[in-house]
Amino acid sequence: MKAECTRRILVPFSLAAMRNELGCYATWFNEHRPHEVLRGRTPLEVYLDLPPANEAPRFEPRDDWPPKARCAAPNVPIRGRAGAGLALVVTRHEGRTRLPIVALRRTG
Repeated sequence: MKAECTRRILVPFSLAAMRNELGCYATWFNEHRPHEVLRGRTPLEVYLDLPPANEAPRFEPRDDWPPKARCAAPNVPIRGRAGAGLALVVTRHEGRTRLPIVALRRTG
């Protein structure tokens, strides 16, 4: 929390404002930030026993990649056809630049 939150903000003087900052960070940390020790899952996925997002079928941007070829762990099947155009979409949790939400989206 020190490295990712309190050292990256101007600490507010108001107790309510500080609680809001810490709550915003905690929400991002639990719902959007994948954790290596949880094998790429978020704490919310573990708590609610949801299927991990990193084990869903993946996009494959390489046109000639064989569908049965292995990918990086976890090895998951290709979503649709190979050769997908992709866009990296970065949004910010509650507009805070230090709390990124990163996603890949298929383009036209």
